[in-house]
Amino acid sequence: MEKQKVMNYESRENCFKKCEHVVSRLVYGDPSFMPEPWLTVLVPTYKRVELLREALESVLTQYHTDFFWDVVVVDNEPDDGQENDTERLIREIDNPRILYYRNSENIRPGDNFNRGFLLSRGKWVTMLHDDDLLVANTLQNLEKLILRYDRKEAPLGAIAAQYIQFEYDAVRNEVKADIPGMNQYLCDHSSEIMLYHLTHRNVEILGHIGGSVPSNGSTFLRKAVMDAGGFNEDYGISGDLILFYNIENEYRVYQTLSPLGFYRWGNNSMIKRESTFRVVRDGFQFREYVYQKKKLIGVLFRNCHYRKFTTDVIKERNQVSSDQMLLQDFDEIYSKRPNPLWFLFYRVVIGRAYTRYKRRESKRLARITAKEQRE
Repeated sequence: MEKQKVMNYESRENCFKKCEHVVSRLVYGDPSFMPEPWLTVLVPTYKRVELLREALESVLTQYHTDFFWDVVVVDNEPDDGQENDTERLIREIDNPRILYYRNSENIRPGDNFNRGFLLSRGKWVTMLHDDDLLVANTLQNLEKLILRYDRKEAPLGAIAAQYIQFEYDAVRNEVKADIPGMNQYLCDHSSEIMLYHLTHRNVEILGHIGGSVPSNGSTFLRKAVMDAGGFNEDYGISGDLILFYNIENEYRVYQTLSPLGFYRWGNNSMIKRESTFRVVRDGFQFREYVYQKKKLIGVLFRNCHYRKFTTDVIKERNQVSSDQMLLQDFDEIYSKRPNPLWFLFYRVVIGRAYTRYKRRESKRLARITAKEQRE
């Protein structure tokens, strides 16, 4: 593997400035309909009209909430002044909660996320990619979690949403899952009020930042994203997860134990072989940054982290692709393997001990927050 200079992943670069020249025109909607939303559902989109229809339906059919919320759709198809398919869909839906913007030029996905945060008016911003779905009671559950875990001495910065992954055949336009059935089941059963506390220790012990794809209900304090500089596309395909890591520097960050949404495999780019390489490479480079600060962690766990992270990525991808990949396919990124006995000890003893500790921590925090609410 060629030695590469490791970038500073905590530079706090203001990524919102990268596209200051881009104009986002309000094409549909009236901000005065919902003048002060507490929460905004942000839906970035680009030329996926039928999938966007399903995503918006999962938002607009949310169970009743006790707070005001709106929807911001940011279309990354360059604005030529003519009505496109996405605009026709928005006008067909004709829901006053929606504010539909169209960019003057196509920008990178992370930059479009940042534009969406700038346009969002809620104190809290819930992300939903245009090919994913929310569980029908997601906004109800988010209200409970935010009010419970946003404490004065430990301000809440983000909640990463657990999700159910389902396979989608884009050629046949076929969903290989009973989404309505799973949706109803999740709504009929009480959601887990406990949250998993994400800290920098997560990557030091487990080799992964923690969190999940910031979609499917992942929710951010808008100010926390602004303070962190936003999504940095220069960090690579895992830049969205690194945002969680950076928010952890000043705020509490958690992950739900119950799913808030459905993540679609088969239509998105993550199933592509080159995307899998990028995930593994970017994860490796980020860990090298962590090892620079925690040299002993690198000495002890570098090989274990690489093997566990890479095999987990491969396993998840191979479940939904006939193009099977193996660990040795990634030797160009990093070819060293951990000692088998040390790797077994790492997984069985260290990994499980840390998991048990985090489970106890979640229970303790749930008790503390419940007591504070009663008082």
